[in-house]
Amino acid sequence: MALPKLNTPTYNLNIPSNGKEINYRPYLVREEKILMIAMESDDMIQVENALLEIIKSCVTGIDVNELTRFDSEYVFSKLRAKSVGETAKVAIKCEDCSHSNEVVVNIDSVSVTDIPSTKIELSDTTGIIMKFPSMKDYKEIQKLKADNNIDALFNVIISSIESIYQGEDLFHASSHTRSELNDFVDSLNSAQFKLIQNFITNMPQAYINLNFKCEECGHEHDTELKGMANFFG
Repeated sequence: MALPKLNTPTYNLNIPSNGKEINYRPYLVREEKILMIAMESDDMIQVENALLEIIKSCVTGIDVNELTRFDSEYVFSKLRAKSVGETAKVAIKCEDCSHSNEVVVNIDSVSVTDIPSTKIELSDTTGIIMKFPSMKDYKEIQKLKADNNIDALFNVIISSIESIYQGEDLFHASSHTRSELNDFVDSLNSAQFKLIQNFITNMPQAYINLNFKCEECGHEHDTELKGMANFFG
């Protein structure tokens, strides 16, 4: 006789970047093992890969590689809340005395910072419709932030162009070569390029509101906890 199988509940949520409704289940022991091994490595790339693998296993109807970083942080936080509990203990340093405080945060209260318009007006008649970089683009963004790498910046910008419009004409990026898109970006002036650069380097972030009093000096904190590593670190 086969061993019994337990029923696993399912839940719904909306993807922050596009509002799409998805179904998900809590992660199970087999997925938690993946996360535990990654967390022990202290390698954020390995941790992020583990998070995507878990999301892929637990969520239906999405391509995890096309999720934005803030989408993946939001979705995993909801997964975590339904899987092992809505709260987590994190160590937060006091901004005044640097004392390390153990603070309980409500993971299920995760939100996303304001999502900007993807339409960038370059002139009275011409503009670009952008798309938020996917997780597969995120490593390039980190590289350009760390190294001020102009090639990485251009690669991410080109990959993030959805379409270009001029008057009533719309030019879909998918219908044009990368070389053509690169030539278009090269033709922009500094102010126009800065608008696109700001869009890329100031992505929305998942965050959790955090209020606590330092147990050492009594300083009151009213801040936002951002970044997956901070949520569970």
